[in-house]
Amino acid sequence: MSFFAACCQPAIAADTPKLPDTEVNVRTYDGNELNLYQYPAKGTGLVIWVNGHSWDEREIQAARNLASAGIEVWLIDFAEALMQTSGSSLMRNMDAEYVADIIDAAHQQTGKKVIVMAQSFAAIPALGGATLWQQRKIHHGKLSGAVLFSPDLSTALPALGKDPEYLPIARATNIPVMIYQGSLHGPVHQFKRLHEQLSSNNPNVFFKLLPGVTSIFFQDQNSDEAINLLNALPAKIGEMFKFFDMLTIREAKAVYVPPKNKSNIRPDIKLTPYTGKVAPQAIDLLDSSGKRHLLGDYRGKVTVVNFWATWCPPCVEEIPSLNRLREQMQGEPFELITINYAESAKTIREFMQRVSVQFPVLLDPNGKVSQQWNVIGFPSTFVIGPDGNIRYGVNAAIHWDSEEVVNTLKALNR
Repeated sequence: MSFFAACCQPAIAADTPKLPDTEVNVRTYDGNELNLYQYPAKGTGLVIWVNGHSWDEREIQAARNLASAGIEVWLIDFAEALMQTSGSSLMRNMDAEYVADIIDAAHQQTGKKVIVMAQSFAAIPALGGATLWQQRKIHHGKLSGAVLFSPDLSTALPALGKDPEYLPIARATNIPVMIYQGSLHGPVHQFKRLHEQLSSNNPNVFFKLLPGVTSIFFQDQNSDEAINLLNALPAKIGEMFKFFDMLTIREAKAVYVPPKNKSNIRPDIKLTPYTGKVAPQAIDLLDSSGKRHLLGDYRGKVTVVNFWATWCPPCVEEIPSLNRLREQMQGEPFELITINYAESAKTIREFMQRVSVQFPVLLDPNGKVSQQWNVIGFPSTFVIGPDGNIRYGVNAAIHWDSEEVVNTLKALNR
């Protein structure tokens, strides 16, 4: 049975993958005890898969496939293990020594070579822990490298229109790294900058761009590129163990010390004066009904441009308030433009059968327009004044029909 056939059935199917009963307990340097799920295997390689949210169906199936191919897998969901709220803040602030302790325990308990694996923000503690383990005076085994899926090593979600800054681990790590970067992953247009950071002191950084993919672990990602990689993942990881072992690791230029100040920077949660490039990009897109929308001259009215996706809970939560905003702005020189990120017209039409959306939804199927507007996260919304320049922005969901927001928008027309 192919991976696709095994993993993409409805949730009630009898063969829906479940987490294993086998667990591994790891006692950390500070006395905590972490519980990890274990998929045992008889081979010489072991993958420590670092995560910060509950395990999705495809991730579980991928772990099972790795074990079936002879690669042992340890799964650590830090949100569950530490009873914390999942999210990017947890991963940015995670004590990377925990990952170093897990690597050490894996070596001592199994004697196998280790690869750390992670996606998105979980790459932060994965790389940090691997680097800290290398710096320890006593090593109990072989750390081969890291395999990352669309990693995000940013310090925080930047202000709208600004480029992200990266955490020190991006420049500090010297372990071999293989990156599978989804071309539709939100900040893919920033990947060149991230790659430059990672490779500045590390010659062993490699990547493969995945066309038409947001995340291969998303249940709706059924493109040939996504399914082929999922099917081939056990073989790819097996090749990585051999390939990483042939590389020469450059000595680190300095000792890596994790930042002491925790990253608690939150995105803007209210309309904020925009400080990026004020001239907006033109828009030429079809909506979910096939109607063309061509916008190049924004002068003469207040225009709200909202970037969103159906898989983004905050995006969906703010839709009712956008509906009400449109109602309250009737009679004003006003236009609401929403641009869906990289989803099909069919997906949007089915979504609109379940959720009341009282405005046109424009489709950005390849994410090109989102990249032109330098959208990093979702939702991201730009407010353009009658002068044709971007005046305000917000990179979080807000109550668009609040008195404060409505008065701010109306004031732009005066």
